[in-house]
Amino acid sequence: MKKLVTIFAAFGLFAAVVQAQNLQLGPNSVDVKKVEVEVQKTPQFQAGGVNNKNIPNPRDWLEVEVEFEVDARAPDNAVVGELLFRYYIGFKDQRGTGRTITGDVKHKNVMIGEETYSAVYVSPDTLGEITGEYSNFQSSDVAAVGVEIFYNGVLVGGYSSLSGTKAKFWEATGTGPGILSKHETPFALLWIDRYADVDKN
Repeated sequence: MKKLVTIFAAFGLFAAVVQAQNLQLGPNSVDVKKVEVEVQKTPQFQAGGVNNKNIPNPRDWLEVEVEFEVDARAPDNAVVGELLFRYYIGFKDQRGTGRTITGDVKHKNVMIGEETYSAVYVSPDTLGEITGEYSNFQSSDVAAVGVEIFYNGVLVGGYSSLSGTKAKFWEATGTGPGILSKHETPFALLWIDRYADVDKN
């Protein structure tokens, strides 16, 4: 009997996942609740079997974190199979010209109705090349931040720190590469349970 109950429970969960995968999310189905921009120092880890080395000046990384929630009618424990986050970060470069970098993060198995987090990073070298600040980057050096969220190629949510005609600032400046997913950085092993899982393929 216990085995039969387990089978039915597993079947119920499977049905919830299948139904969620067939969701037709529309505009504003993903609510961006908060966007945080901050500078993080390169994390330092200790390992056995090696001599620890002092790092007097850890370098600066830019971190952009998005808190979001998927709002859709679905059974309990349902998930959205895949959401693509396209990030944009605008700067004034060393010549005072607007410059925007971009990058995609593909999240998978996102729980519906739960507050969830996504994060991306910009490396110290990229920050230095754009702004000239190789050792003392400040979050105030960021001119604008935006994100577009897609489900099956359809825009279902987004955010821009600018408003009005300047909201999609990346269309005016053009874009180039430079934004990294968390798993591509030294922060990959940190705060794992805080963030939505990422499709690394």
